[in-house]
Amino acid sequence: MLGRGRHKATRSKLGRRYDLLWFGQAVSQLGDYVAYLTVPLFVLSLNRGESSLDFAITYSLENIPTFLFGLLGGVMLDRMRLRPLMIVADVARAAAFFWLAWVAANPGPDPQSSLYAVFTVAFLIGSFSALFGNALYAMLPSVVEAHHLAVANARIAASQQATLALGPLLAGVLVSQVSHWPAFVLNGLTFLVSAVSIAMIGPVPKPERGPRIGILSEAINGLLYLWNEIRLRISTAAAAIANFVMGFLEATFVVLADDVLGATSDWQKGVLLAALGIGGVAGAAFAPSLVRFIGLGKTMVTGLAVFGLAFLSALQYPFGFAGLTMFFVAFFGLSMVNVPLATIRQTYTPPVMLGRVITAARAIGWATLPIGSLLGAAIADSSGNYAVVATVSPILLVVTAVALVFTPVWTDAFGPTRGRRRAGAPERSTATP
Repeated sequence: MLGRGRHKATRSKLGRRYDLLWFGQAVSQLGDYVAYLTVPLFVLSLNRGESSLDFAITYSLENIPTFLFGLLGGVMLDRMRLRPLMIVADVARAAAFFWLAWVAANPGPDPQSSLYAVFTVAFLIGSFSALFGNALYAMLPSVVEAHHLAVANARIAASQQATLALGPLLAGVLVSQVSHWPAFVLNGLTFLVSAVSIAMIGPVPKPERGPRIGILSEAINGLLYLWNEIRLRISTAAAAIANFVMGFLEATFVVLADDVLGATSDWQKGVLLAALGIGGVAGAAFAPSLVRFIGLGKTMVTGLAVFGLAFLSALQYPFGFAGLTMFFVAFFGLSMVNVPLATIRQTYTPPVMLGRVITAARAIGWATLPIGSLLGAAIADSSGNYAVVATVSPILLVVTAVALVFTPVWTDAFGPTRGRRRAGAPERSTATP
């Protein structure tokens, strides 16, 4: 019950622009999570489960753009209006999924050609999703007051987890009862709805801009600021380690469900993902209250430990109540990581370089996703013992959480919620080397 009344009052002050932004990204996330299951199931139908590598390649191509476009893309975000970029990203993703729907509805004699189409769409979707996501978090401080950022990020995290629960269920029903292509059409429609919602926000005030000193120099300055601010540096490193593990687990989820958890049918896989999403919603709802009580850093570290321990426990159970409960707890912990992580980046970065720092942090944090997915899948395929690799992976999350206890992220990362001074963040210039 901690802070219940304050939470409701704060939420009502987020404003119409935030509500439209939140709705647009939520519908966009629904499209992402319908694809979260339909794309792997489509790949499974093409390669008949002969190799984990096709799943890892698809997953890697979707996440590599976040790293490739990270540094220079951040300069673009700091120079341009963010709302039009988000609309373009939505329309482009809609077009990509409509094309994939056509490919799925008109299969050729060679399944390999359809696989190449999946790989192409994965890279396009990843590119524009990276643009949309980075712009979303960079624009948020222009729409919401600083002391409301934790609640605003929590609502976004909650919607992400809610769509994780709903999207795969829709995907499982559509694929099992109809075919893959209607699910891809639904993907495209969600992005168009998101584009309309973002357009309705209207002009968003541009944050303060620093001097233009060249694209490469500005990109380097953003990276150097990320490195010099110790909370940003450590939290980004922790995110990279966590994503290395998640890269393997997420990319091979279909194999994980079949070989380890005993969820052999499409609807069972959808139920597993729904348990993750429901847990994530609960964690996001709880995170702002915990942040007010123990601070950003302690909330993030606690969530990471809960995530790792619960995921490790979930892998020990076959499909059933106990395993679903552990998955619920695991993603409860994940939301406790994501909410303070986003808020730390927004809190300790000056407005003049918010786009560059957030984009660089996400680029570094997400760079390990494809590495984890490809390496994990290769080890699992070559060793023939997928269960062992999947069981060892979450231990890295627990080890990372323990290590973070001995860093400033644990001891001094309250942000503005306790009225603390933000460690000199606004005083740093864009020209700081």
